[in-house]
Amino acid sequence: MIGTGAHDLARPLRPQEFGRTRPTKIPDALVEPAWPGLRVLAAVGDGSGSIWLDGEKVDEHDPLAGALERATSGVVGTGAIFDGYLTKLIASEGIGVQTWTPEYPTMAGQMSKMLIGGRINRLDELEKRREAEIEDLGFQDVDVVNLVVVDLLWLDGQWLLDVPLLERKRVLESILSPTPLVRASPYVRQPIGSWIGSWRAQGFRGMTFKAANSRYRPGATADDWSHVEMPRR
Repeated sequence: MIGTGAHDLARPLRPQEFGRTRPTKIPDALVEPAWPGLRVLAAVGDGSGSIWLDGEKVDEHDPLAGALERATSGVVGTGAIFDGYLTKLIASEGIGVQTWTPEYPTMAGQMSKMLIGGRINRLDELEKRREAEIEDLGFQDVDVVNLVVVDLLWLDGQWLLDVPLLERKRVLESILSPTPLVRASPYVRQPIGSWIGSWRAQGFRGMTFKAANSRYRPGATADDWSHVEMPRR
């Protein structure tokens, strides 16, 4: 049963949207891998957890909501509201590990690449990307779904919307004990060159850039937030 407080406050909220500002124009950006899946809001309070999508409670993921409540139990008082993702990308220490085995190039493949100059059929690539994004949004009974939390909006009776993002993330990390299925998203600061290859190899197709000093406006578009494709190299 949904309690009062955090759950009722989370119901009408909508996540803050990404703007179109170039990442290079975002001051002191916090950079995260872009988690594939469903963007949701989650709440804990009154001894229970809840997950919300467009104002509707996502009942089929009640076990994850319960896991979130347990991961914050003993630290959160009256309740908390989070921004996060339901994703099939398995979250682990560091940045997450995808459940697939990498394919290593064959000699024939390398020769073919040399002959055609490594050109990529862009239309085919875009079609595959669309198919992958659709697949990310669908969950089957056999899928292992986890909750990756990226932001903290409300805690123990206090809205944190005007608290700078970096501070919100530090508070988030202090109240959430990571578990195999529930954890906070990692983030890094510039330079990020050493992270891109690792994120790409593990299945991430994009990155997010958010100003460390940015505020949170539910349902609004943030000019100091940006979502971009993962660089090829």
